Amino acid sequence: MAKVDMQRHAEHFLRVVSGYPYVVSAGLAGVDDAQTVLTLELAIELPNAARLDGQSETGVRAVERVDVVLRDGYPRRCPSFQLRADFPAAMPHLAPGDGKSLPVPCLVDGSPDEFFAQHDLVDAGIMAIIEQMCIWFKRAAIGSLANAKHGWEPVNRDIVLHEVVVDREYLLAKRIGKDAGSVWLRSNFIRRLFQLDCGDSLGVWVGTELAPKIGDKTPFPFEFETPDKAGKTVTAVLWPSHKSISQDILADDVTTLGQLEARADAYGMGDQFRQLLADLERRFENMWPSSPLPVAVILCVRRPFHLMGRASDIEFMAYWFRFHRPKAANPPPGLNKGDAVFPARQVDMPSAALFRRITGAPEIPDTSIVGCGSVGSKVALHLARTGARILAVTDNAMLKPHNMARHALARDPLPYFKAPELAAELGSLGERPASHIGNVIASLAKPADLFRVVPEQTGLVVNTTASRLVREALSGCAGGRIKARVAEVTLFGRGDGAFVFAEGDAGRPSLSQLEASLYATVSTRERQLLFDPAIGLTQVQIGEGCGSLTMPMTDARLSAMTAMATEELTRMVTSGAGGGGQVAIGVRDRTGLTTIWRRIQVPAFHRVKVEGADWTLDIGDDVVRRIRDEIAAYPAVETGGLLIGTCNSRLRAITVVDILPAPEDSTRSASLFMLGTKGLKKMVDQRFRDSGSSLFDVGTWHSHLADQGASALDWKTAKSLADERPPPAVLLICTPKRLLAITGTTGA
Repeated sequence: MAKVDMQRHAEHFLRVVSGYPYVVSAGLAGVDDAQTVLTLELAIELPNAARLDGQSETGVRAVERVDVVLRDGYPRRCPSFQLRADFPAAMPHLAPGDGKSLPVPCLVDGSPDEFFAQHDLVDAGIMAIIEQMCIWFKRAAIGSLANAKHGWEPVNRDIVLHEVVVDREYLLAKRIGKDAGSVWLRSNFIRRLFQLDCGDSLGVWVGTELAPKIGDKTPFPFEFETPDKAGKTVTAVLWPSHKSISQDILADDVTTLGQLEARADAYGMGDQFRQLLADLERRFENMWPSSPLPVAVILCVRRPFHLMGRASDIEFMAYWFRFHRPKAANPPPGLNKGDAVFPARQVDMPSAALFRRITGAPEIPDTSIVGCGSVGSKVALHLARTGARILAVTDNAMLKPHNMARHALARDPLPYFKAPELAAELGSLGERPASHIGNVIASLAKPADLFRVVPEQTGLVVNTTASRLVREALSGCAGGRIKARVAEVTLFGRGDGAFVFAEGDAGRPSLSQLEASLYATVSTRERQLLFDPAIGLTQVQIGEGCGSLTMPMTDARLSAMTAMATEELTRMVTSGAGGGGQVAIGVRDRTGLTTIWRRIQVPAFHRVKVEGADWTLDIGDDVVRRIRDEIAAYPAVETGGLLIGTCNSRLRAITVVDILPAPEDSTRSASLFMLGTKGLKKMVDQRFRDSGSSLFDVGTWHSHLADQGASALDWKTAKSLADERPPPAVLLICTPKRLLAITGTTGA
């Protein structure tokens, strides 16, 4: 920016602040092409007892001088403030001076530039930031810049370019105890994290594996960096006794090894630090590194209350220094008190705890994903980014070039298996899932392979294959061979619809039963998207003479609907729905502007053994209630109706999710119910069409006035039903105390 423009901005700033009541004086200290420095004197509201002295107990004066710096880019950049050089350093929300630069207060929570820019008028922005400065001084004067409610503010190292990335939650949970201690952890490093003219900008990634301090040199934890490989080093983590609480705020001005030792002493871990230096000297005994090796150290400082935004009261202060001992006849020590030390930002490693804190997502059970296609890969990444632990991913297919149109992974056009590639991608998010390449259905039937698909610790299995065979196979596992809850996410209607199933306790109701329950209640729009072949699967050519059966839709559409479905899944598994199953179905309206979700609670089905065949009859709880209501309406005679549902020969299961009323020509008496026929076929056909050709009549039901089993007439009727309908045809008998089922079907 030209000097004349900086001058103009400075004069405007001075005109605006001169009208602020707490500005005693304002003047221009200097201006050039890069920045303008203004000097303000602000009147500070001191506590009554401090006004006569002209200074508060915390060291804030009645009139404070402040330098305001307008840098190139103003007014898009917020003015910065600098305090007098001798301003008390032991203040929260303050980056103390280091002798070269003045102390800088932290005035807003977040980006100062965004705070300044939220005021459309520059004059309003100026007055707002001056107001923040005056509020900061007022709180500093009474010692209320920080308190236990808001938390302890860690040292501000936003402008530090060196980084130490560590799994903070792991250290707090697994390593740091009540007693004082230390540990070496294997770490990787890159020297030029950023391109700087002033030297190294180090990046250190701290692992969880212990690094050997002594013993055989074979597992030596130090290696030099190469152009294509990160170097290896150690990070020493030191912590004091739980009784050693550091309440003082010390200037972040450590620059030498001697100063770092003194700082460790001040924080109650000086002995551990001196032991670290001695261990390093001993580790490099008779070894002569050709050039300096970086070593990172984290001082875990115990504060009087929890840190801002954290549950812990331990502040991590990271540093690094160089170890170098050239080969010589009388080698000098590798470390000296005057050696340079560099502060580093402590950055949290990707972890479940970090993601849950950032997203605010609830914790869900450890999860295994079945199907690593477009939907499965996105569901897995969505869940991982909310802090879910992914234990296993399963798929036997390979990534093909056409998959890149919608898959969460982007890969070269080479044959990669989907499962291991997705597992590797999840590894970048701190996950360590196992990958299984195999046919899911066959694997679920084999005990050895079952636990590759669903490891023993799994609490939730998510099927994303949209395969009915996989759905059935998982339905057969739940509540028996696996303990995990089974769920499903499926898209339909070319991404304009999605449904989510979550089984109940012990697989009751199962995925297959939830599917039937959904089809019993579909709306007109849902039915169109679910069953209209014009918007279903299409054969798409992906090469000369080869095609893929897929559902045409954009990645944006698939991603948007999958994201919503994943949120529904998370809600389901954390809602505690009383042990029953849940269904959620979402459809986008014809305008494309709104997606509406409908939720259904599905209690466990009533299971009835079918006499006369090796089938089971599962009846929806709502159906049983409606049958009992119908019986109550005819207390002196037998009554009945038609059963609507599905039959599955592979599962040997009949699922009833609806009933149709008895036609008007039906007859009821104390000893007999005879189902009429008037309008019956029309009712059945209409119900069949309404369900998208998914539900049909699976038999009849009738009541008995006494608690008695099937009569000879009942068996005759069952045989007649079997002759009329595709097998199996079931006859349900409802007594005052129980449900009975018989069939005349044989060999089905």
